[in-house]
Amino acid sequence: MKALKLNDWLQVVGMAAIVASLIFVGLQLKLSQEIAIAAQYQARSDSLREQFSAYLESEAGMRVIGKELLGDMLASDAVPAEIKRWAGEQPVEELAFRAIGAYVSLKSYDNLYFQYQSGFLSEEAWTAARVQLRQGLDDPRTWMLDTYRRNSAIWRASYSEMIASLVE
Repeated sequence: MKALKLNDWLQVVGMAAIVASLIFVGLQLKLSQEIAIAAQYQARSDSLREQFSAYLESEAGMRVIGKELLGDMLASDAVPAEIKRWAGEQPVEELAFRAIGAYVSLKSYDNLYFQYQSGFLSEEAWTAARVQLRQGLDDPRTWMLDTYRRNSAIWRASYSEMIASLVE
């Protein structure tokens, strides 16, 4: 009788150990998936920076981007006259440089925020990055806020919410 009870308890302990190990394996798989997604997001961010680096190295590319940007600015009723006047006096390559810099910066901060949300960036590191992002958004010379607003549909919802809280 005692042997049967002992056997029953051993089976219960064995089943509990199997369940615990399955839970552990499930958690490991979830973490591995999160790491893979974060790495994929980082790789896309790196690829984007490389693509824009190629534009920055191309004089023709910078002229094309700058001319299109200037044309859009001059045709827009939303752009104030003093900005249009200033933009018209700038080399088109400088306009392209500012626009590319703003876009790449915003995408880089989006990547950092994603890494923070995923738990791969510390609170301290994100706080420092958030201060820098806020400074960039507050400085009209960076074109970051304008670039963000002109392309509002391309950003992740959580990133948009975070930027909105910074801009308020």
